Amino acid sequence: MIALEGNWIVLNYDSLSIYPSNAYLILAIGAAIIVMAYIFNRFSSYKDDTNAKDNREFINKWWTETDSKIMNWVLAIAILSLVIVAIYDWPTAFKLFYIFLFVGIAGFGFLYIMHGERVDQPDEETYKPITRKFLDLIDYRRHPFNLSFVIFVLVLISFLLSKEFGIPLDTEVSGNPRYVTSLPASAFVMSGLMLASTFVYIINNSDIFGIRKAEQNEEKVLLIHFMEIMCCGVTFFIWLVTVISAFI
Repeated sequence: MIALEGNWIVLNYDSLSIYPSNAYLILAIGAAIIVMAYIFNRFSSYKDDTNAKDNREFINKWWTETDSKIMNWVLAIAILSLVIVAIYDWPTAFKLFYIFLFVGIAGFGFLYIMHGERVDQPDEETYKPITRKFLDLIDYRRHPFNLSFVIFVLVLISFLLSKEFGIPLDTEVSGNPRYVTSLPASAFVMSGLMLASTFVYIINNSDIFGIRKAEQNEEKVLLIHFMEIMCCGVTFFIWLVTVISAFI
């Protein structure tokens, strides 16, 4: 919910004079759901049904068949749709591209996190006590409050308050930007990383869509941390400069 509403807020910043009041309500509901789900999970016990079917077998098959005909057809239809829409309305094609990109990131993240065995090989890396405590703090198998979520919320709050108090932000979605990417574009990509982190937490604590709970090692978590260094770092830097520039 936060990812969908947040992306709408990010991508429509320059086309709105002020955001509707329900934008605040939807974000608040989304945040409340995350907190409530985390609290509920902490105080509930998971009952493992050994006889239940595990749809992970389907996910593993899909993941290994990289030449899947279905995937090729989906990609072809998406590209053809973009070309047809672009011929008649370029701005609409641009928005459609973002929708396809978000669905693609979310879908790939879901398949990547969910595939594998129910119990991965144990963690072999050893760390110093201080490093171990830090990694435990940002271990997304333990909680859903990841770094991309925090920065994404900061961006959303700044966009909403910017319109509310009439302090324009230079999002650089057109013209000659100072950076390789714009703040809306980087925040949009970061929302996909936020979903992947959430999938890590979900599958390590419960079943989802018939996919059984899986005890994973740190490999996928560390890969997300590596992506955060690039994506979240760039987004936070651009956001910080943009907010400071708005007040100068």
